[in-house]
Amino acid sequence: MVQLARLVVIAVVAWLLLRLLRGIDWSEVGYALTHLSAWQIAVLLVVILFRRAILAAPLALLIAGLSYLKAMISDVAAASIATIAPSPGDVVLRLAMLRSWGIDNTDAASGLTLSTTIFYIARLAAPVMGFVIFWATRDFSAPFAWAALVFGAAAVVLLVGLLYALRAERTAATIGRLLGRLIRRVRPSSPGPAVWEERLVSFQSHSAGRMQQRGLLAILSQLLLVGVEAGVLVLCLGFVGVKLDGPTVTVMFCSFMVLYPLTGLPLMGAGILDATYAAFVSDHTAVEATDLVAGLLVWRVAIQFLPVVVGLLTIMVWQRFTRNG
Repeated sequence: MVQLARLVVIAVVAWLLLRLLRGIDWSEVGYALTHLSAWQIAVLLVVILFRRAILAAPLALLIAGLSYLKAMISDVAAASIATIAPSPGDVVLRLAMLRSWGIDNTDAASGLTLSTTIFYIARLAAPVMGFVIFWATRDFSAPFAWAALVFGAAAVVLLVGLLYALRAERTAATIGRLLGRLIRRVRPSSPGPAVWEERLVSFQSHSAGRMQQRGLLAILSQLLLVGVEAGVLVLCLGFVGVKLDGPTVTVMFCSFMVLYPLTGLPLMGAGILDATYAAFVSDHTAVEATDLVAGLLVWRVAIQFLPVVVGLLTIMVWQRFTRNG
């Protein structure tokens, strides 16, 4: 069944790509990419910095003693690793960086778990936001409605699970004891069930406390991130020559929000997201496929390629200072 689903996805994506590629003038794409003005590049850099600040907000809010600057450094470094290497390499790097800054292990693990969970809740809730905005400003869209229903339900399940975990001290104690017994069977020298029970209860109570203090702000920051992400793409499309009138912007903005869960795929859904987005927008507006591809390429360079370069440089600087320290 899984294999059949994969084949269907591959077939649909291939059809979308072929449909998109047939209408593209690549010389015009190249011209658009190489003729961005200095002020446009400057605006993009400022917007990307703002985007990274919002991305790092949950870490800064949910990890005690972590400054906003260090949260941004950790975030961009981990993002570069996540792009070029499989998980959990990015998590290992984050934990190492946080430990090097004197952050307690419980604080670090709790903050990372909560921020990751909140990010995925916002990602899954994005289609609901896109559908509501599109319905309120233009018309009812059945594809948008189905996406909102499916992904919105997943977001609710994840949110309910998070809220339950933050209140379930007894469950944490039970899981800790079971985990301790399982680990001791594999490694007899490991700490016993009582130690693991204490660890998980401490983790659960610490997470509940941080969420009670800063959780709402962290959730709002990630919902804001979805709108900023869509805005960055619309900005990139405008910079390559797309006319940004009201109806067109609404379609471009809401389409990206509805498709936002696809950014969770490897390489932020490169190919799948681009083809689906371009096909829908070109069908519902007068924007040409050539302009859409050019704008998507500028967007990917800005939010994907550039952060990888900056992140790798950040890791090199951090390693050097850590060794010297």
